[in-house]
Amino acid sequence: MSGGIASAGAQEHPLEAFALPTCTISDSSVPATSGGDRDCVLAAGNANEAVEVLQWSLRYCNNQDIAIDGIYGPNTEEAVENVQRVAGITVDGVYGPETRSNMRWIDYGECV
Repeated sequence: MSGGIASAGAQEHPLEAFALPTCTISDSSVPATSGGDRDCVLAAGNANEAVEVLQWSLRYCNNQDIAIDGIYGPNTEEAVENVQRVAGITVDGVYGPETRSNMRWIDYGECV
């Protein structure tokens, strides 16, 4: 869809709605921008290293049974929604700073 990111069964997330840049890399096992800023977003349609590191932590530290393939598809979106629901924050399937602060992350092989 032009101007937005959508996935089957999910509401459209217009790119204009994200005031933060897209995460593209891993900074110490947490998604970040190429400049190292962790205040960034990921949503359905993204496919990069940042998605892969998010999936590792969703699977191994947040008990989400998802593949680690670097593609933010419906299963990653659902896993993010599950984490958001448990945390009692807005459930929209979009990874951002609020979701990051409510997740456990892999740090030197341990979940923190």
